[in-house]
Amino acid sequence: MTSTDRSPQGTRAAAPEGDLQGEAPLGSSEAARALRSPRRNRRSKGTPGDGRGAWVLALFALPFASIGIGVLVLWVVPMLYDWSRMLAWQPVPAQVVSAVLEKRRSSGSTTHGVAVVYRYEVAGTPYEGRRAALSGAFDNLGSFQRDLALRLASAQNSGTPVAVWVNPGRPAESVVDRSLRPGLLALQMGFVVAFGGFGVGTLVWVWRLRRRATAPPGGQAAQGDQRWMAHAAWSGNRIRSDKRWEVWVAWGFAAVWGGLTVPAAVAGLPRAWSQGNLIEGGVLVLMCLVGVGLLTWAVRATADARRHGDVRLVMDPFPGCVGADVGGAIVLAGVRYGPELSFPVVLRCYYPYQSSSGTGDNDSRTREEVVWQSEGYAQVRPATPGDAGAPGAVGAGVGKGVRVAFRFEVPAGLPESGQPAGDSTHRWQVLIDSDSPALKFSRRFEVPVFATGARTAAALPHAVQHPRMQAWRDAAMASVHALETMEGGVQIYQPYGRLWRHQLLWMGVGAAFLAAGVALGRNGEALAVRLAFGGMGGAMLVWGLYAVSNSLRVQLDRQGLHTERRLLGLMMAWQRIPAAEIARLRLRESFSVQTSKRRTTYFRLEAELRNGKSVTLADSLEGRSAAERLLARVVAETGYPGGP
Repeated sequence: MTSTDRSPQGTRAAAPEGDLQGEAPLGSSEAARALRSPRRNRRSKGTPGDGRGAWVLALFALPFASIGIGVLVLWVVPMLYDWSRMLAWQPVPAQVVSAVLEKRRSSGSTTHGVAVVYRYEVAGTPYEGRRAALSGAFDNLGSFQRDLALRLASAQNSGTPVAVWVNPGRPAESVVDRSLRPGLLALQMGFVVAFGGFGVGTLVWVWRLRRRATAPPGGQAAQGDQRWMAHAAWSGNRIRSDKRWEVWVAWGFAAVWGGLTVPAAVAGLPRAWSQGNLIEGGVLVLMCLVGVGLLTWAVRATADARRHGDVRLVMDPFPGCVGADVGGAIVLAGVRYGPELSFPVVLRCYYPYQSSSGTGDNDSRTREEVVWQSEGYAQVRPATPGDAGAPGAVGAGVGKGVRVAFRFEVPAGLPESGQPAGDSTHRWQVLIDSDSPALKFSRRFEVPVFATGARTAAALPHAVQHPRMQAWRDAAMASVHALETMEGGVQIYQPYGRLWRHQLLWMGVGAAFLAAGVALGRNGEALAVRLAFGGMGGAMLVWGLYAVSNSLRVQLDRQGLHTERRLLGLMMAWQRIPAAEIARLRLRESFSVQTSKRRTTYFRLEAELRNGKSVTLADSLEGRSAAERLLARVVAETGYPGGP
C-alpha cells in the first residue's frame, strides 16, 4: 500500500503495508537498521568481552568492593556483635573522673567523640573504664555525642554516680551507653550496600562473563558446523532460564538486610519513639520498609520458581536461524488451560558495551545496545502427553497443563550469537511472561541463533500477527496520545499524566533524597553533602512533576508544523515551522526501563529540520513496534518522508 502524493515537496512517501496493518516492519528497512555498526563501542574503554576490558572493569570495581566489605567487617559486624553481647551485661554505679567532648575537623566537616574515664567496683574489686559508647568512632550524626558528653560532664561536676554496663563474666569490660544507634547503622549500611553492592556485583558479573568467554565463541568452530553445541547450556536443546539466579540473589539481599535491620529496629524504635527523635525513627522505618520489599521479592520469586518448576525452553528450529525462523515452546504443567491465558513474547538481539562520557578515565557505565527487537504473542493450547519432552511436563492431560509456543520471522543479515561487536559479542534473548491477572509468570532465556537456513517444523503463525498484538498496540498508543486525521495531515494530542506510574516512582525517590538532604542539614553535615542529596532529589522531583503536568498538541499538514506545549493548562512553549523546513520524520530512543521481567525502551517521534534541529511530535511511545506503527501512520497521512 502506498500513500497518495501529499508531500509538500512533491515526493512520494511509501508506507510499508505491515505498518499500516499494525505489524512491525520486517523487511529491508529493518534489516538495514539492524545492521548498523556498533558505533558506541568507539567510545568504549574496553568491555568484559575481552581480557583488557575485564581487567580494567575488575580493577575499577575492586576499591568499591573493598570499601563496602571493609565497612561491613571492621565496623558493622563488630558493632552488632558487641551490641548482642551487651544485652546480657548488668548495670553498675560508677563515678565519672573526666568527660570531654573531643572534636575533629577534616574536609570542611566537624565530627565529635566522647573521651571519658570512670571508676566502679564489682564484688569489692575496683575497675576503671574508658568506653563511652557502643561505637568509638567520631561522627556528627544528630546530637548523640554532645548529649552523652554533657550528661557525663554534669555527673562529674555534681559527683552523681552514673550507671554503666558491665560484663558479668569479665568485669573489666564496661560501657556507659550500650544503645544501638540506628542512624549510624544506616549510614554504615549505606556504604556497604552502595559501595560493596556495586563493587562485588560488578566483580561477580565480570567473573561470569570471563567463564562464559572460556567456551569457544560463536565465531569459532566446535564440533564441525554445530558451534552452538560447545555451549553447555544449549547442547541438549533444553535451555534453562535465569530464574534460579534471581531466587538466590533475592534471598541473599533479604537475609543480609534483614539480619542487620531487625536488631537495629528492635533496639532503636522504642527509644526513638520515647525520645521523640523523628530522624532516627524515620530512618529505621525506611530500613524496615526496604527489608519488607526485599523479603516480598524473595518470597514471590521463590513461589514462582516452586509453582512452575525448572521450566526449559525447547527451540524449533534448533538453533534459531537468522534470515528464517526463531521459535520454541515451554510447558507449564502446573497451569490449568483457559482461553483467557496470554503470553507476550519478546525476541531481541543485543550486545553489552562500556560507554564513557569523556569526563574522566573511570567515568564509564555498562549499557546494552539493542540491535533488533520484535514483540509478539505466543500460541497457547492444552498440554498433551506428547509435550512431555520438556522438564515439568509429566504426561499432562488436557486441562492439566499448557504449552506456550512462538515463532518469529527474523530478517537476514542480523548478527549470529557470539558474533563480535567491537570489543563485545552479540547475544539473543527470549522473554516470556504472562499478562493474565491470575497468573504470575516471567522467564528470560539466552538462546542460540545462527545462519543455518533451518525453519520451524511447527505450523505456527508469526508472533507479531497474533490478534492480541493489534489490541496491545492500540492500548499502548491510546495511553499516551490521541491521533486524528485531517485533510492533508494529522493532529496529535498527548495529555497530562502519561506514564504517571514511572514518574510517581521517580518523584518518590527524589522526595527521599530531598528529605535526606534536609535532615543532613539539620544535623550540621557539610554543605557539599547537603547539596549533593538535596540538589539531586530536588531535580528529580521537579522533573517528575513536569513530566506528569505537561501536555503536547501537534498539528502537521501540508502547510507545516504547529506545536503547543502546556504546563497545567498554561502555555509554556509553541512553535510554527513551514513545510519547506521539514526534512523528514524519524524515531529516537528516549529512555529504557529495566524491570525483573523485561527491558522496555520508549521512543519519541521527531520532525528533523533542514538546519539539523529537531522538534518532538510525540513522546513516551512504548516499544519500537508501536512507535514504528505511529511513524508509518503519520508518514502515510502527511506525505512527509520517514526515516530510521
